[in-house]
Amino acid sequence: MLDHLRLTVRDVEEARRLYDPVMRCLGLEPVARDDDGAAWGSQEAGWLILTPASRDAAHDAGAPGLHHVAFKAASRELVDRVHELVVAAGAEVLDPPGPYDAEPDHYAVFFRDPNGLKLEVVYVDTP
Repeated sequence: MLDHLRLTVRDVEEARRLYDPVMRCLGLEPVARDDDGAAWGSQEAGWLILTPASRDAAHDAGAPGLHHVAFKAASRELVDRVHELVVAAGAEVLDPPGPYDAEPDHYAVFFRDPNGLKLEVVYVDTP
């Protein structure tokens, strides 16, 4: 459904330390950029692009706009692996891996990136 997602970040290198291992774990490869940003993706999966911010302001998930971004995982084990990577990167874990929304087929981890953006990696077990 989405071709790409472009996020504005305060510090691309700081954000890259979290996003790079997580995106690689989810099967997205880094893509060269010529604008001081960072990107991962493929023609099949789409693209995640990080762009440097022009000013320093914190993200507010309660304000109109973006609430959070959810990335699809291929298995519960992959969600667990992402959790390990997030912890190793020093990111804030909001909810450790587990079922959520009273949906036993949804298994996810929620965390914040260095800019305060709420991220989710979710596996949905479909019969």
